[in-house]
Amino acid sequence: MRFFSLLALASVLLVAAVMPARRTGGLCAHLLRHVASSLVPVRQARVVPRIPDYPRFAEVAESHSALWEVTYRYGEAAPYAARNRVTAHVVAVSDVELLDHCLHVYEPPSPLRAYTAPRVRAYAHAPAQCPPGR
Repeated sequence: MRFFSLLALASVLLVAAVMPARRTGGLCAHLLRHVASSLVPVRQARVVPRIPDYPRFAEVAESHSALWEVTYRYGEAAPYAARNRVTAHVVAVSDVELLDHCLHVYEPPSPLRAYTAPRVRAYAHAPAQCPPGR
């Protein structure tokens, strides 16, 4: 569609340059207005989402900006999200205060594989009990 509009504009300008102005003045002006109106992008009404408590969000984002990229995703269950710049881990929560707390206490998981970690027993034997009277 845009290609044809540009082609029409080029043809109108060519006709205007070749023919005398008194014969084509009204026609060229009409065609130029039509082509120019088709080239103007149509504006769409869109509601820009607002971040609740933006000053606090900006404060949290700035205080953790060395290690975390903090974003707000409008319309999600956990809109406050932070991506670690080093490990690429993502933390997502529903409250900015909770996000601040999580980023303060966050410790990345151990880089050791599960098979190298010491095994933990899933159960423990009950200690032997002494018989009564001893």
